[in-house]
Amino acid sequence: MGFQQSSHKAVVYRRGKGGNALLVGVYIDDLVITSTKEAEVEALKEEMKATFQMSDLGLLSFYLGIEVHQDRSDISLRQTAYAKRIVELGGLTSYNPAHTLMKERLKLSHDSTAKEVDAMQYRRIVGSLRYLIHTRPDLGFAVGYVSRFMQRPTMEHQ
Repeated sequence: MGFQQSSHKAVVYRRGKGGNALLVGVYIDDLVITSTKEAEVEALKEEMKATFQMSDLGLLSFYLGIEVHQDRSDISLRQTAYAKRIVELGGLTSYNPAHTLMKERLKLSHDSTAKEVDAMQYRRIVGSLRYLIHTRPDLGFAVGYVSRFMQRPTMEHQ
């Protein structure tokens, strides 16, 4: 049983014995509660309601920009709306989708002589892509690669 804090100011509370586990994720004033036993979740919610004014919004469907889709056998996470905003931010709405994330054996250099681009905009897009990796780990290598050039991005790095 205990709390764990990450760099994003989120706290995770765990309790349980043996095969039972109860997890509570706290981010500002939002709680996500899950357990191996539904009765554990209900008991905690009743404890919390006795002490705090709170409302139960039911099954998790959207949290920190991540869409959560649940059914009896599956939970899937998506960031569809967020990904569309990144495409718009990058001015790529008129482009067609590609099957490969980046050219094979692409070699980029810090010493590029190409025209420099707006570094703030580049960092904003790369930062957004880094958050998208939560639900699209297949983008990890490509995003990590272009992240190396945030100091002085050029047209070659776009």
